[in-house]
Amino acid sequence: MTKARRETVLVAMSGGVDSSMAASFLQQRGYAATGITFRLWRLPGAKDSSAAIERAQVVCQKLNIPHLVVDLREEFEASIVNSFVEAYLSGITPNPCVFCNRVIKWTHLRKIADERGIHYIATGHYARVIFNSAVGRFQLLKAVDGRKDQSYALWQLRQTDLARTIFPLGERTKPEIKRLAREAGLFSEDVDESQDICFIPDNDYRRFLIEYAPERIQAIGDGEIVDETGQVVGRHSGFYNFTIGQRKGFKRGFKERMYVKLLDAEHNRVIITNRDGLRVKGLIIKQANFVSQPESKEWEGDVKIRYGSVGVPCRGRYLASGIYEILFMTPQHAVCPGQSAVVYQGEQVLLGGIIQAALD
Repeated sequence: MTKARRETVLVAMSGGVDSSMAASFLQQRGYAATGITFRLWRLPGAKDSSAAIERAQVVCQKLNIPHLVVDLREEFEASIVNSFVEAYLSGITPNPCVFCNRVIKWTHLRKIADERGIHYIATGHYARVIFNSAVGRFQLLKAVDGRKDQSYALWQLRQTDLARTIFPLGERTKPEIKRLAREAGLFSEDVDESQDICFIPDNDYRRFLIEYAPERIQAIGDGEIVDETGQVVGRHSGFYNFTIGQRKGFKRGFKERMYVKLLDAEHNRVIITNRDGLRVKGLIIKQANFVSQPESKEWEGDVKIRYGSVGVPCRGRYLASGIYEILFMTPQHAVCPGQSAVVYQGEQVLLGGIIQAALD
């Protein structure tokens, strides 16, 4: 979308530089923009989202556009926070931001836009959307700035979402955005980047679990550290303190570096192995969503198994509805159930899914 038309757009604004510049760019392109900020979470004893809301309001005043504030705290806690806690205490490593993008953000952006007669929605994500007439689909592409690309976190978006979405920052780089924000006078000083998980201010999920679900954490207690043969080689203070691939926190030394291979939540056990034991040939995903291309039974591409990882060549095949097997061309280490596996073909996001299990 390149023409400057007086179309209406609802812009999700977090109070940060990226979403503020997204609103500014759209206004410059001739859109009638309305800013919106969701109040999502308040951790007892910590700062709530008031500061972010105030920053977004100031930016909207400078741009002379309306600003809405919508309280979603109750729904956010029920659908995102509680599911995060349940997943973690089941021994998997969830990615709540991916789920939140579809279930909370896009759901409510579309709903509120419909209520107000606003056609488009926009965010400050670093990604791109195009319409490919050859396949008749909207396609999600990587951002130009590979260091800031956020397409990995958007794989759950459907065609109905992408059809109305604009990513104004997709063609820009982060240094450029910061420079333009200063030149536009939107920010007089740098604003901190958003943390990985918005409801855990310091990204210390172990502390969060202890504070949010103290009785359940206390009931877990100490447990065994075992090797792959089942032999007990140590003790730990609760499986929730570990993630797959971790090599610290065992409270004793070993002849070689040892890593967490599996978490057995039912028996409060941590299974460890050497680095070679972490290598797997592939994985199984569930809840697969084909984003940029129609669903196919077999395909090839490059898969990312975590946000910061480099994509590795793979091939996939259909197993059952929403379930696919993905085989790596080169074995990979530390595949974590609960995380997202996102498959790319060139610049486009082919599909994504939740990692259900690793394949040894």
